[in-house]
Amino acid sequence: MSTVIQVQNLSKRYRIGLKEKRHDTFAQQILATIKAPLENFRQLRSMSKFGADDESVFWALRDINFEVQQGEVLGIIGHNGAGKSTLLKILSKITEPTSGEVRIRGRIAALLEVGTGFHQDLTGRENIYMNGTILGMSKKEIDRKLDEIIDFSGVETYVDTPVKFYSSGMKVRLGFAVAAHLEPEILVIDEVLAVGDAEFQKKCLGKMEDVAAQGKTVLFVSHNMMAVRNLCRQGLVLKNGSLMFHGETEAAIDFY
Repeated sequence: MSTVIQVQNLSKRYRIGLKEKRHDTFAQQILATIKAPLENFRQLRSMSKFGADDESVFWALRDINFEVQQGEVLGIIGHNGAGKSTLLKILSKITEPTSGEVRIRGRIAALLEVGTGFHQDLTGRENIYMNGTILGMSKKEIDRKLDEIIDFSGVETYVDTPVKFYSSGMKVRLGFAVAAHLEPEILVIDEVLAVGDAEFQKKCLGKMEDVAAQGKTVLFVSHNMMAVRNLCRQGLVLKNGSLMFHGETEAAIDFY
Protein backbone atom coordinates (compact mmCIF):
# COMPACT_ATOMS: atom_id res chain seq x y z
CA MET A 1 0.00 0.00 0.00
CA SER A 2 1.14 3.52 -0.72
CA THR A 3 0.95 6.57 1.53
CA VAL A 4 -1.87 8.95 0.53
CA ILE A 5 -1.70 11.35 3.49
CA GLN A 6 1.50 12.43 5.20
CA VAL A 7 1.36 14.96 8.05
CA GLN A 8 4.63 16.35 9.43
CA ASN A 9 5.06 18.69 12.40
CA LEU A 10 1.60 20.17 11.82
CA SER A 11 0.48 23.02 14.10
CA LYS A 12 -2.42 25.47 13.96
CA ARG A 13 -2.55 28.66 16.02
CA TYR A 14 -5.47 31.04 16.50
CA ARG A 15 -5.40 34.49 18.06
CA ILE A 16 -8.15 35.07 20.61
CA GLY A 17 -9.62 38.09 22.35
CA LEU A 18 -9.37 40.37 19.31
CA LYS A 19 -12.29 42.65 18.55
CA GLU A 20 -13.08 44.29 15.26
CA LYS A 21 -12.87 48.07 15.50
CA ARG A 22 -15.92 50.13 14.55
CA HIS A 23 -15.78 53.61 13.04
CA ASP A 24 -18.89 55.67 13.63
CA THR A 25 -18.20 58.61 11.31
CA PHE A 26 -17.05 59.00 7.73
CA ALA A 27 -14.03 61.02 8.89
CA GLN A 28 -13.01 58.22 11.24
CA GLN A 29 -13.30 55.71 8.38
CA ILE A 30 -11.00 57.84 6.17
CA LEU A 31 -8.49 58.24 8.99
CA ALA A 32 -8.54 54.50 9.67
CA THR A 33 -7.90 53.80 5.97
CA ILE A 34 -4.89 56.13 5.95
CA LYS A 35 -3.49 54.54 9.11
CA ALA A 36 -4.21 50.95 8.01
CA PRO A 37 -0.75 50.14 6.55
CA LEU A 38 0.96 51.25 9.77
CA GLU A 39 -1.51 49.32 11.93
CA ASN A 40 -1.07 46.19 9.81
CA PHE A 41 2.71 46.47 10.17
CA ARG A 42 2.38 46.77 13.94
CA GLN A 43 0.11 43.72 14.05
CA LEU A 44 2.61 41.67 12.05
CA ARG A 45 5.39 42.70 14.43
CA SER A 46 3.31 41.81 17.46
CA MET A 47 2.34 38.42 15.98
CA SER A 48 6.01 37.53 15.63
CA LYS A 49 6.43 38.07 19.37
CA PHE A 50 3.70 35.61 20.35
CA GLY A 51 5.06 32.58 22.13
CA ALA A 52 3.54 29.27 23.13
CA ASP A 53 2.46 30.63 26.51
CA ASP A 54 0.94 33.91 25.28
CA GLU A 55 -2.62 34.22 26.62
CA SER A 56 -3.85 35.70 23.33
CA VAL A 57 -2.83 32.59 21.39
CA PHE A 58 -4.74 29.30 21.21
CA TRP A 59 -3.03 26.28 19.71
CA ALA A 60 -5.71 24.07 18.15
CA LEU A 61 -3.03 21.61 16.98
CA ARG A 62 0.56 21.12 18.12
CA ASP A 63 3.27 19.22 16.26
CA ILE A 64 1.07 16.50 14.72
CA ASN A 65 2.76 13.67 12.81
CA PHE A 66 1.11 10.65 11.16
CA GLU A 67 0.61 8.85 7.85
CA VAL A 68 -2.43 7.24 6.25
CA GLN A 69 -2.13 4.42 3.72
CA GLN A 70 -4.29 3.88 0.66
CA GLY A 71 -7.44 1.95 1.54
CA GLU A 72 -7.10 2.64 5.26
CA VAL A 73 -10.17 3.57 7.32
CA LEU A 74 -8.99 5.84 10.13
CA GLY A 75 -11.14 6.83 13.07
CA ILE A 76 -10.20 10.17 14.65
CA ILE A 77 -11.45 10.44 18.22
CA GLY A 78 -11.15 12.88 21.09
CA HIS A 79 -13.24 15.08 23.35
CA ASN A 80 -14.73 18.38 22.18
CA GLY A 81 -11.96 20.90 21.58
CA ALA A 82 -9.33 18.22 20.99
CA GLY A 83 -8.57 19.54 17.48
CA LYS A 84 -10.39 16.95 15.37
CA SER A 85 -12.36 19.35 13.18
CA THR A 86 -9.37 21.67 12.76
CA LEU A 87 -7.30 18.74 11.53
CA LEU A 88 -9.94 17.76 8.99
CA LYS A 89 -10.27 21.34 7.76
CA ILE A 90 -6.53 21.49 7.14
CA LEU A 91 -6.51 18.12 5.37
CA SER A 92 -9.46 19.28 3.24
CA LYS A 93 -7.63 22.55 2.43
CA ILE A 94 -10.36 24.68 3.97
CA THR A 95 -7.85 26.33 6.31
CA GLU A 96 -4.06 26.64 6.28
CA PRO A 97 -1.73 25.34 9.00
CA THR A 98 0.42 27.78 10.97
CA SER A 99 3.42 25.50 10.52
CA GLY A 100 4.24 22.02 9.33
CA GLU A 101 3.50 20.19 6.12
CA VAL A 102 0.65 18.12 4.70
CA ARG A 103 1.10 15.97 1.60
CA ILE A 104 -1.98 14.43 0.02
CA ARG A 105 -2.14 12.16 -3.00
CA GLY A 106 -5.62 11.85 -4.44
CA ARG A 107 -8.90 13.69 -4.72
CA ILE A 108 -10.60 14.56 -1.42
CA ALA A 109 -14.34 14.87 -0.79
CA ALA A 110 -15.28 16.17 2.65
CA LEU A 111 -18.43 16.58 4.73
CA LEU A 112 -17.39 18.68 7.71
CA GLU A 113 -20.26 20.99 8.67
CA VAL A 114 -23.92 21.27 7.77
CA GLY A 115 -24.13 23.08 4.44
CA THR A 116 -20.39 23.16 3.80
CA GLY A 117 -19.67 23.14 0.07
CA PHE A 118 -23.19 24.19 -0.89
CA HIS A 119 -24.22 27.47 -2.50
CA GLN A 120 -27.38 28.33 -0.58
CA ASP A 121 -29.12 30.02 -3.54
CA LEU A 122 -28.62 27.06 -5.88
CA THR A 123 -30.92 24.06 -5.97
CA GLY A 124 -29.92 20.64 -4.71
CA ARG A 125 -29.44 19.44 -8.29
CA GLU A 126 -27.28 22.45 -9.19
CA ASN A 127 -25.16 21.92 -6.08
CA ILE A 128 -24.55 18.30 -7.04
CA TYR A 129 -23.13 19.42 -10.39
CA MET A 130 -21.13 22.23 -8.79
CA ASN A 131 -19.50 19.87 -6.27
CA GLY A 132 -18.75 17.31 -8.95
CA THR A 133 -17.10 19.97 -11.10
CA ILE A 134 -14.99 21.13 -8.14
CA LEU A 135 -13.83 17.53 -7.71
CA GLY A 136 -12.72 17.51 -11.35
CA MET A 137 -15.52 15.34 -12.74
CA SER A 138 -17.01 15.83 -16.19
CA LYS A 139 -20.72 16.48 -16.71
CA LYS A 140 -21.12 12.97 -18.16
CA GLU A 141 -19.60 11.44 -15.04
CA ILE A 142 -21.95 13.43 -12.80
CA ASP A 143 -24.90 12.54 -15.04
CA ARG A 144 -24.21 8.84 -14.42
CA LYS A 145 -24.18 9.37 -10.64
CA LEU A 146 -27.06 11.85 -10.38
CA ASP A 147 -30.00 9.48 -9.82
CA GLU A 148 -28.00 7.43 -7.32
CA ILE A 149 -27.07 10.55 -5.34
CA ILE A 150 -30.63 11.87 -5.27
CA ASP A 151 -32.05 8.47 -4.29
CA PHE A 152 -29.51 7.97 -1.49
CA SER A 153 -30.10 11.44 -0.06
CA GLY A 154 -33.87 11.03 0.04
CA VAL A 155 -34.49 14.62 -1.10
CA GLU A 156 -36.14 13.71 -4.42
CA THR A 157 -39.12 15.99 -3.80
CA TYR A 158 -36.92 19.00 -3.06
CA VAL A 159 -33.96 18.45 -5.39
CA ASP A 160 -34.97 21.45 -7.53
CA THR A 161 -35.53 23.69 -4.48
CA PRO A 162 -32.79 26.11 -3.33
CA VAL A 163 -30.69 24.55 -0.57
CA LYS A 164 -31.31 27.53 1.73
CA PHE A 165 -34.81 26.13 2.31
CA TYR A 166 -33.51 22.68 3.36
CA SER A 167 -33.52 21.52 6.97
CA SER A 168 -30.20 20.63 8.62
CA GLY A 169 -30.97 16.94 8.20
CA MET A 170 -31.68 17.35 4.48
CA LYS A 171 -28.41 19.25 3.97
CA VAL A 172 -26.46 16.52 5.74
CA ARG A 173 -28.13 13.76 3.72
CA LEU A 174 -27.45 15.50 0.42
CA GLY A 175 -23.94 16.51 1.48
CA PHE A 176 -23.00 12.95 2.40
CA ALA A 177 -24.56 11.53 -0.76
CA VAL A 178 -22.57 13.97 -2.90
CA ALA A 179 -19.28 13.36 -1.05
CA ALA A 180 -19.59 9.56 -1.05
CA HIS A 181 -20.86 9.02 -4.60
CA LEU A 182 -18.63 11.36 -6.61
CA GLU A 183 -15.74 8.88 -6.50
CA PRO A 184 -13.12 10.60 -4.34
CA GLU A 185 -9.88 8.80 -3.55
CA ILE A 186 -10.15 10.10 0.02
CA LEU A 187 -13.45 10.55 1.89
CA VAL A 188 -13.44 12.78 4.99
CA ILE A 189 -16.49 12.68 7.28
CA ASP A 190 -16.93 14.71 10.48
CA GLU A 191 -19.39 14.27 13.35
CA VAL A 192 -22.18 15.89 11.30
CA LEU A 193 -23.72 12.45 10.79
CA ALA A 194 -25.13 12.89 14.29
CA VAL A 195 -27.67 15.26 12.71
CA GLY A 196 -29.29 12.42 10.76
CA ASP A 197 -31.65 9.78 12.09
CA ALA A 198 -30.58 6.24 12.99
CA GLU A 199 -31.68 4.77 9.66
CA PHE A 200 -29.67 7.30 7.67
CA GLN A 201 -26.62 6.82 9.89
CA LYS A 202 -26.80 3.11 9.13
CA LYS A 203 -26.94 3.89 5.40
CA CYS A 204 -23.93 6.19 5.73
CA LEU A 205 -21.84 3.61 7.58
CA GLY A 206 -22.74 1.04 4.95
CA LYS A 207 -21.72 3.41 2.17
CA MET A 208 -18.40 4.19 3.88
CA GLU A 209 -17.75 0.44 4.11
CA ASP A 210 -18.43 0.18 0.37
CA VAL A 211 -16.04 3.06 -0.36
CA ALA A 212 -13.34 1.40 1.76
CA ALA A 213 -13.93 -1.95 0.05
CA GLN A 214 -13.12 -0.24 -3.27
CA GLY A 215 -9.64 0.56 -1.94
CA LYS A 216 -10.45 4.19 -1.16
CA THR A 217 -9.29 5.94 2.02
CA VAL A 218 -11.76 7.10 4.70
CA LEU A 219 -11.18 9.48 7.62
CA PHE A 220 -14.05 9.36 10.11
CA VAL A 221 -14.54 11.60 13.15
CA SER A 222 -17.15 10.43 15.64
CA HIS A 223 -18.02 10.26 19.33
CA ASN A 224 -19.85 7.00 18.59
CA MET A 225 -17.29 4.40 19.60
CA MET A 226 -19.44 1.54 18.31
CA ALA A 227 -19.45 3.09 14.83
CA VAL A 228 -15.68 3.69 15.00
CA ARG A 229 -15.10 0.12 16.18
CA ASN A 230 -17.23 -1.39 13.39
CA LEU A 231 -15.91 0.78 10.55
CA CYS A 232 -12.28 1.69 11.28
CA ARG A 233 -9.14 -0.43 11.24
CA GLN A 234 -6.93 2.28 12.70
CA GLY A 235 -7.58 4.91 15.38
CA LEU A 236 -6.03 8.27 16.14
CA VAL A 237 -6.60 9.98 19.51
CA LEU A 238 -6.28 13.75 19.92
CA LYS A 239 -6.26 15.63 23.22
CA ASN A 240 -5.88 19.40 23.62
CA GLY A 241 -4.42 19.66 20.13
CA SER A 242 -1.81 16.93 20.61
CA LEU A 243 -1.63 13.47 19.06
CA MET A 244 -1.76 11.04 21.97
CA PHE A 245 -2.14 7.67 20.21
CA HIS A 246 -2.14 6.19 16.70
CA GLY A 247 -2.63 2.49 16.23
CA GLU A 248 -5.21 -0.29 16.02
CA THR A 249 -8.80 0.82 16.59
CA GLU A 250 -9.49 -1.22 19.72
CA ALA A 251 -6.31 0.01 21.38
CA ALA A 252 -7.16 3.60 20.43
CA ILE A 253 -10.62 3.31 21.96
CA ASP A 254 -9.16 1.80 25.13
CA PHE A 255 -6.65 4.66 25.33
CA TYR A 256 -9.42 7.21 24.81
